[in-house]
Amino acid sequence: MGMPKADVLDRVDADLARGHTAPAIQRLSSLVAAHPTDLDLRKRLAAVHRMVGNRIEAGRWAYLHADADPAETVAFERAYPSAGQRLREVRWPADGQAATEFARQRLADLTVPPPPARRSGRRRLITIALALASPLAVLGAVTVVQWLVG
Repeated sequence: MGMPKADVLDRVDADLARGHTAPAIQRLSSLVAAHPTDLDLRKRLAAVHRMVGNRIEAGRWAYLHADADPAETVAFERAYPSAGQRLREVRWPADGQAATEFARQRLADLTVPPPPARRSGRRRLITIALALASPLAVLGAVTVVQWLVG
């Protein structure tokens, strides 16, 4: 069994007091993996990424918080443009229930299927042209057959 969460957090605080961000990130990442629905752990991990200037990761781990830095959220969304990618990257368990309404809504937004792709204007034009030309082609074929037979 792993070390209790409080002990790991004490080690994170000691790492940060010494300016050792890499082990703090590693410890917090392990805690988030073990406790994926703990929004406070996610917020702490985002804060350490913010300390080292990693806006994408800060945005990733703060993504489910209403007070997330908008620039970090944008950085995360640009790095992972689709909802499916973002959902995978926040590593939220499928059966996990978020503690806040904001987090629940953000997760719901990521799991809603995207609207069906619209056909491009050119493709629609080709489809219409074929639909209009088909009867003429049939008429032409009938005329050729009648001419050959007759």
